Order: sequence, then C-alpha cells, then structure tokens
Amino acid sequence: MKKLLIAGNLFFALSILGACGSEEAEPEDTTSNDTAEMNDQQESQDMDEASAELLDSEKLQERVRKGMDLDSYSAELTAMEEKGETTVVKKYNLSGNEEIKAQILQSSDGFVAVETDGLEVTDVSNFKTMKEVEDHLNEKDMEEDMSG
Repeated sequence: MKKLLIAGNLFFALSILGACGSEEAEPEDTTSNDTAEMNDQQESQDMDEASAELLDSEKLQERVRKGMDLDSYSAELTAMEEKGETTVVKKYNLSGNEEIKAQILQSSDGFVAVETDGLEVTDVSNFKTMKEVEDHLNEKDMEEDMSG
C-alpha cells in the first residue's frame, strides 16, 4: 500500500512539474520577444549615447592641431571615430590638386574643418553650420570629394 501511495504521489508531483514546465514554455517565448524588444531599446539608447559622446569643437581642436603630421592625424581621427567621438561628414579636395584636402568632422556643437597638404595639418577651423564650412572651403577653391 505504501508503495502505491508513494508511486501515486510521485506521479502526481511529476504531472504537476510537467504542467509547470509546459506553462513556462509559453512565457519563455514572450520573454524572448521582450528580450528582443529590450535589446532594440538598448541599441537605440546606445546610439543616442554615442551621439551624446561627440566631442565639442574645442576638444576636437585640442586633439587635432595645425602642424600635426598626417600619420598622427590619421591615427587620432581613427581612434576618435572608433570611440564615437566624431565622424567624417564630408571630404573636400583643392581644385586641380589632390594633395590638398579637407575633412569635415562632426562635433557636438557644430563642425570642424581639418585641412591638410599631404604632409601635415595646415588649418583647423570650427563652424556652427555646414553652410559656413562649405562657404569657407569654396572661398579656398575646394570642392567636395565625391569618390567616397
């Protein structure tokens, strides 16, 4: 009789555990959807934080200085881009001279134009709007580099 009672209790316990397990399967599905939604929200927060991490124009000008050699500038720019501290918005070339270039960097408060001559940084200027940058570079006879 005891064996029958133990077997019955065991059967009852296993059936309850089985039922609990099957009920948990449904919430897991919704949990994975919630997790996906949370991941999406996290990614959008990360993107917002990344844009909030842009350096301001003054800090960019401290990191990129006139007279800096091209290799140092390239390394500094790469490091800043990887950290989300700036991005290159547009590139310009001097008409008729591929060595003289300008890169427009995004800052938290505007734009920084970095001009180079193939050897070093020749000028670093900050602007509030892209229109101001374009006017400045057009005065210097520079045109947008459409090669990518």
